[in-house]
Amino acid sequence: MLRDAIAMAVVVALSGCAPRTSAPPSPVAPIPGDAIPTDSNFIHGRATYLERIKIPPGADFTVQLIDSQLADTPQAVIAETTLQDVAGPPYEFSLQYDPAKLRPNGQYGLSANLRGVDGNLLFVTDTRVPVVPGDQKVVEFRMKRVGTGDVPPPTADIRHTTWTCGEMTFAADFDSANGRVDLQLPEGAMSLPQAQSASGARYVDHRGNEFWTKGNTATLTREGGGKLDCVRADAPPQAGSPWDAARRRGVAFRAIGNEPGWVVEVARGDAPSLHAELDYGRRKLDVANAQALSGLLGYAGTAKDGTKVRLVLERKACSDGMSDQEYPVDAMLDVGGTAYRGCGRFLAE
Repeated sequence: MLRDAIAMAVVVALSGCAPRTSAPPSPVAPIPGDAIPTDSNFIHGRATYLERIKIPPGADFTVQLIDSQLADTPQAVIAETTLQDVAGPPYEFSLQYDPAKLRPNGQYGLSANLRGVDGNLLFVTDTRVPVVPGDQKVVEFRMKRVGTGDVPPPTADIRHTTWTCGEMTFAADFDSANGRVDLQLPEGAMSLPQAQSASGARYVDHRGNEFWTKGNTATLTREGGGKLDCVRADAPPQAGSPWDAARRRGVAFRAIGNEPGWVVEVARGDAPSLHAELDYGRRKLDVANAQALSGLLGYAGTAKDGTKVRLVLERKACSDGMSDQEYPVDAMLDVGGTAYRGCGRFLAE
């Protein structure tokens, strides 16, 4: 009995010295209303609207971080993000930005919009939502419906332009008030919202369609296709240039070429006069009444000395080969069987 009691006491003592194990703590459910955990270079937000409207499939919600002091310039957009194929609100987003793009004592705000599958604006922020980059609070704001009596749509500021990309020429209408461009492409109209860009003006959607302009040149990328180089077909001639002087003289089309240098000018009208200077100006020809080509863009006629002249034009990007200047029209001038290749533009467009 004594041995059993001693053995029992030893077991109890040893069991009291054994290390204790505890179950891992169960995860704590987040408390509603807590700020979303964030890094210092993220802005988290929640956008909504009051109307009870069913949004058709394919709508996109886009929010941008704007430098308010650089508004209406390409550098104003610090960052942006798009939620694709959204339904009804709220639209919760996490917008990452590059702190290196912030300026000391800068003023920043959020601009947001909801577009339908056709690219038309449905809801927008009527004023920029002030934010402080680095503040970890969730930014909440309400958008207003476009085109209702509640909020008038932004005043239209449309700039109509014409562009040539390869064999294709189309109209592009830039809407600076609503931040988008409407392209009238051969396969149909396309509306693209403005996006962030380091230079120029970039317009892109989530399907991969993009139109990026830099001055009078651009690139066009369509969904599933390659990138096309474009030039503005209706770019006005620079004041004081030979092109501007020709326009003031009533010239409708002008083209130039090199090796040897040549120039041709066509006046306005159904049967316009055509003047050509060839071989660096050593030879000059005049056609009194040129006729439009059948089935082609261009003119043909006979010069005063009996030489047959034919000018064939094609709307596509063209470089003169001697400078970085781009032209919207490729020109081929045939004078008595001698061909001259060059570039030009319609001055009245």
